[in-house]
Amino acid sequence: MASQRTIPGASARPELTKLSVRARLLLLALLVLLLPMLDRVRLVEATRTARIEAAHTKAVDILRSGVDAQSQIVEATRAVMQVAARNYMALMRAGGDCVDLLTGFKTSVPWLLGISVTGTQGRITCSTRVNAVGIDVSDRPYFASARDSLSFILGDYIINRASREPTIIAAQPIRGATGSMEAMLLASVDLRWISRLAKEMSDRAHATVFVIDSKGTVIAGSTGLGEVIGSNFAGNALIGEILGKARGTMVAESVDHVRRITAFASLPGTQARLVVGLDESEVLRDIGRETNIAYLQLALIALVILFGAWFGGERLIVEPIRELARMSTRIGRGEAGLGPRRRAWAAEFAPLAAALDDMAGKLAKRENDLRSANRHLEELASIDSLSGLANRRSFDARLEAEWRRARVTGEPVSLLMIDVDHFKLFNDTYGHLSGDHCLRLVGETIMAAAGRSSDFAARYGGEEFTLLLPGAPADKAIDIAEALRCAIVERNITNAAAPAKLVTVSIGVGSLYPAGDDNAQTLIEAADAGLYNAKRRGRNAVVVHGQVEILQAG
Repeated sequence: MASQRTIPGASARPELTKLSVRARLLLLALLVLLLPMLDRVRLVEATRTARIEAAHTKAVDILRSGVDAQSQIVEATRAVMQVAARNYMALMRAGGDCVDLLTGFKTSVPWLLGISVTGTQGRITCSTRVNAVGIDVSDRPYFASARDSLSFILGDYIINRASREPTIIAAQPIRGATGSMEAMLLASVDLRWISRLAKEMSDRAHATVFVIDSKGTVIAGSTGLGEVIGSNFAGNALIGEILGKARGTMVAESVDHVRRITAFASLPGTQARLVVGLDESEVLRDIGRETNIAYLQLALIALVILFGAWFGGERLIVEPIRELARMSTRIGRGEAGLGPRRRAWAAEFAPLAAALDDMAGKLAKRENDLRSANRHLEELASIDSLSGLANRRSFDARLEAEWRRARVTGEPVSLLMIDVDHFKLFNDTYGHLSGDHCLRLVGETIMAAAGRSSDFAARYGGEEFTLLLPGAPADKAIDIAEALRCAIVERNITNAAAPAKLVTVSIGVGSLYPAGDDNAQTLIEAADAGLYNAKRRGRNAVVVHGQVEILQAG
């Protein structure tokens, strides 16, 4: 618990808080005018100190922008890899492979240099970089940490074994149904943001930006440090101090042997440090001339302060504070799309206004991204990835809806249950890749047979498909089934293991008027009975459930 202290004069503070901002500014102005003029030596020293402090502040600001850039990349990478891990398991269950996953991410995630998938033993099985396949990363600390914790891990800065470039490796375990790790997703994060930051500083004379790893090696930096990149400076006093702390500022000789005002901080999620240095001699240049200017400014300021404190306080300070407070309140209420209404901000308020505006924009973008991601996930949950038709869950929902509608309208509901004949023999003969291609062709043919907008084609499971025909009577359903059977034959898909030497289908037709205790399952059972009888007749046939009942009665 923090200790409480009694501050002298605290009893007078309530009276002070009753003063308005403008009154306080006037009081401050009077105090400034009453202060004695500083002698030249003290002014020079004060100016020198101010310049150094300003340099520290500037270095810290530049440093913060680099750390923020790294933080955004880390969080974005975490989100992308978690989505990729879930998509990977969905692809595996649907019969896909990791190449299908990596193809999309290679072009849609620009800050990732490469995406790879490893087995449980750490060997890369597929990657967007061909030369990475087969590399064993089981000895890398990030692999062991992610494997043991079963969570997202961001490794330290390393030299990538595939590209031979400095990079960060992010690791995301892919869990199976039992919760254990089935594979590992790896991503190489682009370090070009360092170059962009260094370019932004190029206009600042004798300024440097560089990154050191946990051993003191310079792994990236601005253009002027080309000769030291890759060198180890663990023995350098500045680097030694930096490696011993998470963040800080100091003045010392840098890696380029120039005395610099330096700010440094750990990069989020790693043991590396980002270092920003400003040349001390450049910071203190022309200090005498600026001191003389300071005397003149002091005299002018004395005249302006009283006028500006009273007349400018409301417009330049009080009103902007109120507007920023209103903006913060709107953001707090979730009105993310509303930015600051003022257009001309004082320099002191512009960074805060820009930050609030940026925050509002990011909240709006995240909300839009979330809606888009939800729509995409809903689509993935309803589509069979192999055939492109609706999946079993979508079919069940559509059948229930059409059955309820038919109860109201009194129309029939027909269902075709379609099975690819001798498909196991096809797979055994030609392999699973050809089997998948065969199923896609069958799916395309069934989709083409769905001539009305209300017709609904789906993959029921394995080599079994369905075609729901709302409002179609039995004779119409039989005609569609026979046309579909013929269309499959006309596809002329060779199956040497089948008696007909071609891929054919057997189709069971169910057609019912919803009544009494019947439910949608009754229609499925009717179509399934027709399919069973079509198989018994030797396959490549269409059988309607009424014919099955006649046969059973006989």
